[in-house]
Amino acid sequence: MNKGYRSFLEHTESKLSQNNTFTNPCFNTYQFSSELGKGYTSIYELDSYASICIANHSYVKDFEYAVTSDDSISIQQYYSIDSDHHYPKGDVYSGMQYINYTPYNEVYKYVIKKDIPAKVIGIQLMPEYYETYLKKEFGGNSVNLKEELKAFPHGILIPEISSVFNQIRNFTGNKYSTKLFFKSKIDELTAISIQKADIFRGLNASVSLADRNAIIEITAYLNQNLSKKFSLIELSADAYMSISKFKYVFKTVVGQSLSEYLTQKRMEQACEMLSYSNLYVAEIAYLVGYKNAGSFSSQFKKYMGVLPNDYRLNRSDIHVNSV
Repeated sequence: MNKGYRSFLEHTESKLSQNNTFTNPCFNTYQFSSELGKGYTSIYELDSYASICIANHSYVKDFEYAVTSDDSISIQQYYSIDSDHHYPKGDVYSGMQYINYTPYNEVYKYVIKKDIPAKVIGIQLMPEYYETYLKKEFGGNSVNLKEELKAFPHGILIPEISSVFNQIRNFTGNKYSTKLFFKSKIDELTAISIQKADIFRGLNASVSLADRNAIIEITAYLNQNLSKKFSLIELSADAYMSISKFKYVFKTVVGQSLSEYLTQKRMEQACEMLSYSNLYVAEIAYLVGYKNAGSFSSQFKKYMGVLPNDYRLNRSDIHVNSV
């Protein structure tokens, strides 16, 4: 287990759970409940290549700690957080993806605010993956993944990465199928990162930093208010752009149109609530911005391939079988 995970588990006094009902049973799940708050951290270690972490925490007071890093590459997505999370490139916020190389023995300080769930999924690629494995696959002139990541700005949303993380979160299998599946998903995330790095190098010239940051703030607002109906006129005004410029910059930065992005985020949140709550489908529809359950169910089936109740039933079977 890498130093960052180990330090966090020790700091929160997390204990290994005997009944893993939160994620794939092949994960090791650690739970804590103390004066700090409560939550769980599920970790899957793919040999010495990589680690996958799915975490969901909430705190009753501001939570602070510092950790010394391993030499690794992080690809993470935050589903809910309100923090002064001090990365070298800036703070984190709900909905953002963080992609960066972390040098050995770097000290990172965390301040996570009370009463706000901190939900994250991510992977850490270790040197044996991005230095040894990739060089073995592609020879001495292999891609330098650490250099490629320098093209990414702080705070992005790449839909293809979100899709892979959703597949990882929802996959359940035995130890053999899980290892093969997660290995393929880590390779897929690496491929997407290399592909998008080329794109971002070109985008840096076409979109100003101020416009990029404005869209990042807009996406954070959208993620935190998915039950609302959004006005393109108001959003573009908030970003200090014309409607046509807003639509262009939004798609350039996010990789999707506004409507495509909202659909994806609403479906992601709906899947979460169908899996881990007892809310009625009509209630979930309202919470993710649909006026009635019928239109929500139709959109959900189009996006996920099954109706909401069928999705919930499938997820319930997985949780029962994993206990």
